[in-house]
This record gives sequence, C-alpha cells and structure tokens, in this order.
Amino acid sequence: MGRNKLHYAFGLCLLVIGFLLLFSLVKPFHVGTWKYKTVDPLADIRVLTADTMLAALDSIQQDSSFQKADSIAQVVKSNCPPGITCVDDYSPDSTGLKKFFRALNRLKENHAPLRIALYGDSFVEGDVFCGSLRDTLQSLFGGEGVGYVPLTSEVAGFRGTIKHQFENWKTYSLVSKKDSTITTELGPAGFSFLPQPENWVEYKPSHQRFLKTFNTIKLYYKNQGHATVDYTLNDDTVTVSENLKISSELKEWSHRGKDIKSIRMHFQNADSLNLFGASFESREGIYVDNFSMRGNSGIGLYKIEDDLYKAFDNYRDYKLIILQYGLNTVIEDSLNYGRYAHGMIKVVEKLKRVYPKASILLVSVSDRSSNTSGEYKTMKAIPYMRNAQRLVATRAGIVFWDLYEAMGGENSMVKMTEGKPALAAKDYTHLNFKGGRKLSGKLAKSLLYEWEKYNTRKK
Repeated sequence: MGRNKLHYAFGLCLLVIGFLLLFSLVKPFHVGTWKYKTVDPLADIRVLTADTMLAALDSIQQDSSFQKADSIAQVVKSNCPPGITCVDDYSPDSTGLKKFFRALNRLKENHAPLRIALYGDSFVEGDVFCGSLRDTLQSLFGGEGVGYVPLTSEVAGFRGTIKHQFENWKTYSLVSKKDSTITTELGPAGFSFLPQPENWVEYKPSHQRFLKTFNTIKLYYKNQGHATVDYTLNDDTVTVSENLKISSELKEWSHRGKDIKSIRMHFQNADSLNLFGASFESREGIYVDNFSMRGNSGIGLYKIEDDLYKAFDNYRDYKLIILQYGLNTVIEDSLNYGRYAHGMIKVVEKLKRVYPKASILLVSVSDRSSNTSGEYKTMKAIPYMRNAQRLVATRAGIVFWDLYEAMGGENSMVKMTEGKPALAAKDYTHLNFKGGRKLSGKLAKSLLYEWEKYNTRKK
C-alpha cells in the first residue's frame, strides 16, 4: 500500500495562501505597458458597504466630486415636500433632467412626439408599471398610443394596453441568445424577431383611455433581401402588399390612417428580414416605450451595437431614458454588488453616448420579500443592491430615484401583497396593476415636481 500523501496537498494549499497574502502587501506598479494590481484574496467574499464599495470600483476614492454630489442629495431630501420621493441629481451641474424638461417645455409648440424609453425587467413588463406612467403623462401633455411593442411577447396575454396575437416566429433576446453560432443581430430593445413560414402578427386597440384606435403604425427592421409586408386593416378582406426597403441599415416602415381598429401583418420572402419591433402612436404628444425583458439584469445592454442604438434614436429621438433593474441580480445570501455596479456604470456611459439628446434616470431596485422561518421579510440583499445602484448614478453623473424608499422601505412589499386591496402578487416580488398605478404615480409626481422647480429657476 502506498504512503498517504494528503499532507503534501495540505502543505501546498498553505503555500498558495502564503503567496497570496504576500502579494496582497505589494503596492500596484507598472513596467512599460504591463501593470500589476494588488491581489485581494478575500475580494469574492468581502461584503462591500455603501462606504467601501466606491473604492472597490476601479480603486476610485471618495473624491470631492462625490462628496459634493452626496451633499446635494441630502439638501434635496431635506427640502422635499411631504408625499414626494425626490430624485437625487448627481450630474455635475445638478441639471441631469434638463434635456427632458426642455423638450417638455417645447412639446406643444413643436407639434411633434416626445419619447421616453423605459428599460427594465419583469417588474415593468406587461405595462403593469409603465402603462399608468404613460397614461398620466398623456393626460397632461397629450398623445395616443402605447409606443413600442415587440413582435412576440411572453406577456401578450395579460398586457392590457394593446391586444396582441402572433404565430410562427423565432425570437432572440439578450437573455435567450446563448448559442454562440447564432449571428442574429439584436435590436435596441434587446430583441430580434425572425418571421417563419405562415407567420402573422395582429394588433388591436385595447379601447382604454388613450388607445381606442390606431393612427400611426411603424415597423423597425433590417432587410437584406426582397421581403414584403402584407397587411389587412379593420378585419377587411382586402390585403395590401408593400415592399420593404433593402438595406443593411436600420429602416422604418410606417402606415398612417384614421380610426384603425386592427392590423394583421404577414411577411413574405422573409429569409433575410430581421424585425426589431413595432410602434403605435399619433403625430403629437408624449410616449413611453416599454423595453421590458424578463430575466434581464441590465448589463446585457452593453452588448448592443452603438450604431444600432444611434440609428434607432434618429427615428425615435428620445428625451428621457429610464433604467429599472436589480431584481434578477439580488441573491439572498450575497451582499457584494461591486462587480454589478461596475458593469452598470459602463452601460450608463454607453447610453449617454448613443442617446446624446436624452436625460438618463436610474430607478432603484424595488423591495422584494422572501420566506424566512415562515415569515415574509425584505431580502437582506435589497438595500445593498439599492446602495450599489446609487453609486452607479453617482459615478456616472446621472439622476437617481429611490423606488425602494418610495414603496416604504423595509417590508413594504409585504404590506403591498397582504394589504386590502392587494397591490402586489403573491410572489412578494411583482406588482399588480393597482400597485403599478400607485408607484408609477409617485414617479410621475416626482418628475413633475422637478419640472416645476426647473421652470421656477428659469424665471
């Protein structure tokens, strides 16, 4: 029988640990283009607090600009009226919403649409949150229509703002496109829709307040072949066929009519056709495009090509980008979100670059509860994620709105779920439509309060 050499493995482990500890004492240096960074053997298990996480992001220290931004946030909060969760403006000149407010002031004289893009995860899918925000803004500033709608959707069955049916499509997204051999380009909303044989898609107005009929219908696509769109309006028997422009660039197809009650579309010769979405709107007013994606952390937005974002913005001309993520990243026992914050800073910087005419608002993670010893309580990780997101806004110099605070903070999701009437689903994670109406109303109220302050300062 051979000798037991287990002690050699133990000794090797001790040797490795010793070297790591030794390297952790060596300060960073560089030789030519080669750089050495200090080794941190406890990086993956250390919990970063709000005070220490900033230093972990590329070794950035809490400099004077951070202190200034943080003091501004405290002043804003101390002057915030009761019933309003004020935004924290971390832009260098404290005018992070200026581009949006200027567009809002020119809306009526320009007689053109003002568009907002809301990027989010399952918390905002199905227009649970976004629909009420859109309704509130359209009631004040005009507009008819839901704006962007995908060609296929996991939530078409319960989305109440538009009736949507489809068959025979392949759908790729930031969260589903796992096969490295797939070269399908994803659109600015993170989706790609490929028509298959006998494909069709149908949209009908929901007959809600701001979508009783269609006036303007748009499609966004790339077409490398000879694809056509065949469409039928109002359940008519007459089908109209139109060629889609052949181009490797993003294109927009549109149909303008009056009192359209339905449209059914079919795409022929579609082997080289890639569709990115549709839109339903009128010529004036305000629109909120819902770019929700179940399971999305937000980091994947960085993968979409800059040129595609920019081409889409040439058609849509966004004035406000809202980001709402976090639920798909929080883990019950994980309190370290430095790496996530680092990735989201890169995403925000990219969006600032590709949407240069838009203000950017980062909305924090919502409250979420889990069952602990038979009782639902706020997940311990939620406040840590919220703090990480605030630091993203701080470093990127954008505006931050604390949704967790607006909900009521710790255990607010329990109250919303178990209250009468209930404002959230029994998963203690997602809102129902009543809850969406309440929280989107709080966001709208905060934005309108800031708008009034902006216009008061101008006088």
